[in-house]
Amino acid sequence: MALFLLRSGASESLNVKGAYLEVVADTAGSVGVIVAGWLVAATGQPLWDTLVALAIGGFVAVRAVALGREVFAVLGQHAPAGMDPAAVAGDLAALDGVKDVHDLHLWTLTSGMHVATAHLVTADTADGHAVLDRARDLLRDRHGVAHATLQVEPVGHTGCEKVGW
Repeated sequence: MALFLLRSGASESLNVKGAYLEVVADTAGSVGVIVAGWLVAATGQPLWDTLVALAIGGFVAVRAVALGREVFAVLGQHAPAGMDPAAVAGDLAALDGVKDVHDLHLWTLTSGMHVATAHLVTADTADGHAVLDRARDLLRDRHGVAHATLQVEPVGHTGCEKVGW
């Protein structure tokens, strides 16, 4: 029952996915023990117990490595899979009133929640509020970014160039 309850949420949360994979491993282990017992009883060969145990171990290890990779991608603040930072920067730069985009950072904060930060250099005549609204809408609608922190800078601003890191 837990297997079916966790299955639907496993694609939305790394925590639920970890719990789901644990239940899958427990289920595979239970079925494996029964199958191994039946094979040993039917053939008299205790080797079946070892072979089934190795198969279960391999099954669990592959899924644990896959889950670990996803966890490290979140912890390492990597750009979300399938999201091209250059394309996002290009889309932001193409917005009306935006002259340049720099310090763009994209990452996954938690399962399914992509976030971004960026500095948008605007033309002197640009309405900063409108630029922020268009940029936020673009990031949400075209790139699936749930939350963005955007800094609007006038074209003559030089503060970012003075940062030494």
